[in-house]
This record gives sequence, structure tokens and C-alpha cells, in this order.
Amino acid sequence: MKHGLMRRAAFVAAIVFALPGSLMAAPQGLASGDLLQSYELLTTTYYSKVDVQAMLDGARKALNAEVQKHGADPSLPALRARTGAAENVSQIADEIVRAQNASHEPETSLTYAAIRGMAGALGDQYTAFFTPDEYQKFNQALDPEKISGIGVLIEPDPATKYIRAFYVVPGTPADRAGIQSGDDFLSVNGTSTQGLKQEDAVKLLRGASGTVVRLQLQRNGASAGTISVTRSDVQPPTVIYKMLADHIGYVAVLTFGRDTPDQFGMALNRLNDQGVRGYVLDLRNNGGGYVNSALDISSKFINNDPLLTVEELGGKRVYTVQAPQTALPPKPMTILVNRYTASASEITAGALQDDGIGVLVGEKTFGKGVMQSLTQLPDGAAIKITTAHYLTPKNHDINLKGIIPDFAVTENQGARFGDTTNDAQLQAAIAILTKKIAVSN
Repeated sequence: MKHGLMRRAAFVAAIVFALPGSLMAAPQGLASGDLLQSYELLTTTYYSKVDVQAMLDGARKALNAEVQKHGADPSLPALRARTGAAENVSQIADEIVRAQNASHEPETSLTYAAIRGMAGALGDQYTAFFTPDEYQKFNQALDPEKISGIGVLIEPDPATKYIRAFYVVPGTPADRAGIQSGDDFLSVNGTSTQGLKQEDAVKLLRGASGTVVRLQLQRNGASAGTISVTRSDVQPPTVIYKMLADHIGYVAVLTFGRDTPDQFGMALNRLNDQGVRGYVLDLRNNGGGYVNSALDISSKFINNDPLLTVEELGGKRVYTVQAPQTALPPKPMTILVNRYTASASEITAGALQDDGIGVLVGEKTFGKGVMQSLTQLPDGAAIKITTAHYLTPKNHDINLKGIIPDFAVTENQGARFGDTTNDAQLQAAIAILTKKIAVSN
């Protein structure tokens, strides 16, 4: 683990917006409504031309696979594309009934299989169908649910073997109680944390909202007394920040969730109150998230300049997104990126680089220059569809190419992201930023 910036096996897709409601009058039954709406969205919002026959074949193939899985004859009749959407959806619905009669599987699971087959037939790795459970997990990755605790990220202290506070979330009980990053918890409710596993320490710190936990603290090797902290519901952070030496503000964005711009703004406010002179923005291992959040954060530094150009429907609809005139006073900046910086993260990195706000340090980014729209379906499932391709402010197409950093720095073995003593890329970013600060003064 690299201070919460874990490498991800699957990258979170950038989402332009969520489409509410139904585009067509849904037939009776929530699953049937899912089928109808998914078909309409796939055929009308996908960013390039759609082969309807391929979609029907995809649905049939998926249903045949479900029938075969249950030992029945997988010989559903072929479907033929018609001009009208209702006719094609009706064909798939009839196929679902046949598959149900053959396999005795629930209509809902077969409908999900058909929709997944249609989405997969587009041949786009980012267009996908989510069952209600899968959709909930997808949302959880972007917008974690609140937990009841004190609001601190913890890790073992390699020197003392106690559990220590790695990060104190602003505005939480821990923050209000005066706990600081780096404090050791010698004991929690009388239980020593020395040698304690991290997950066991988490269990001690968490508890019902309104209950009290007693903490014996040590700061910089000296006793900091024992305090009582009342637990409350806490939002897990998607932004981590701290002030480094020479008043350099370090801000790591873990993902671009709905609440991320607010957390980011709070981080900047606190750093400004402490006299920050320049920023290191860490986007390493950030697989993306909501495009609007990425644009909001970019707009805190970019004033009335382009953020990106969006191409929809195969380039038939093209528009430029412009930053408002609301940026903060400019300060020198470096941006850390690596091969796991993807999607919405690349939007922010590309905009800051192209508009001359900061320089990129690290490794070439992932290279995801397309956007998705996410729509919740009638029964709580969802479909995510690639609806646009984007270019950076200088019209660079990064899709499948990535963004080349201004300063290439290889990650050191065993790096601990955010640790100035064991993070070669951060060290390089600080050195570059220090020179920029000196020039700006």
C-alpha cells in the first residue's frame, strides 16, 4: 500500500453525466424497462456508428450461453434487425421468453444477460452494464459511504511499532480534538496498539456514532496525554493534503467523486491559511471519476481558458469547455502522474499542462481519451456508455497514447507516495517546484 494510493486493476471510467428517467415508454415489468431503455441509449448516444444487427446477435449469443449453462438446447432462433427500435426490442423480449422456457431462469437475470450482450457487441471496453449490486459497488468506489469513527487514516509506525495517524480528515472529531498527522496512538480504550494489526486497530477506533473512544497519544516521541473523542459519521476522504517543508503544499486526489471538489477546496483553503507558496498535485494511481469534478478542480487554477474539447456522435457535435473566471491567484505548481493516471485525471493533467499552469512529473499516463455517460435503469441496474471523445486544450488526442510528462522520473522501488524520504518522483517534483518558486519571487 502506498498511503492509500493503491494501484487499481480496473480503472474507473470518466462519467460526463447521469441520464435520469426513461427515453421510451417502458413496457410492464422493471426488467423489461431496463431492456428497452438500454437499447435506446446504446443506439442513440454511443459516440460512433452502431451496428444494430451486431447488437441483436450479441443479445442472442448471451442468451444462448445462459440456456446452455443450464443444460438446455442453445438453439434460439436468429434475430433480424428491423427499422424500428420497438420491433427490435420486441424480438429480444421474445428471445428472453424462449430462453426462460428452456432454462427456467428468472426473467430478470436473462434480461441482464441480453443487455450485457448488446453492450459487449459494441466492442468498446468502457461500455458496460451493471446489475444493481454491481452499480452499488461502482458508486462506492467513487463516493464511499460514510462510516462511524473519528476521521483518521492509520498505519503502523515503523519506528515505534505503534499505530499512528497517517492523515487526519478535516472537520472530523479527530481534527476537532487536535490530533495531528504523525501522532502515535499508544492505546485505544486501554488496549495497547504496539504490534497491533492495522485492521484490528480500525475495529477499536470505529464504533457507533455518539460513543466515546479514549486515546493515549504520543507526538514526536513525547507524551501528548490522553483525550476522549466522540465518534460520528465520517466521509472517507478522496483528497489528502499536507504542508511540506518550505511551505510547499502537497495535495493528492485519490479519485474524482462528487464530493471531491469540496474536499479539494477545503485543502487549498487550509494550505493558503498556512502560507503555501506552491503546490504539488498528486494524480498518481487516480483512475478517474466524474468529469465535472475534474473540470471543477481544474478551474481552481485555470482562468477563462479552454479545459478540453469534446467530440460527440463521431465528431458531428463538437464543443469546447471553457473555465470560468473564478480561479485562485496563481502559484507555481507541479503535477505528479504515472501510468495509472487515467480518464478524468488525464483531463485535469492535460488542461494544467496545456494551459501552462504547471509541469507534469513522473511517467506517461494511461491514455483514456473517451468519456462515458452513466444511466440508472428502472430496477436499479445501470448502463455506462461511451458517448464522447475528448482532446486537451491544445487539441492533443491522448486516447491510447497517454500524456508525456515534462520531466520523466521513474518510480523508485518500494516507493511510499507522499513520503518525501521515500518517493523519488515527489522529490523531483519538489526540486522543480522550489526553482519555480524562487523565480516567481
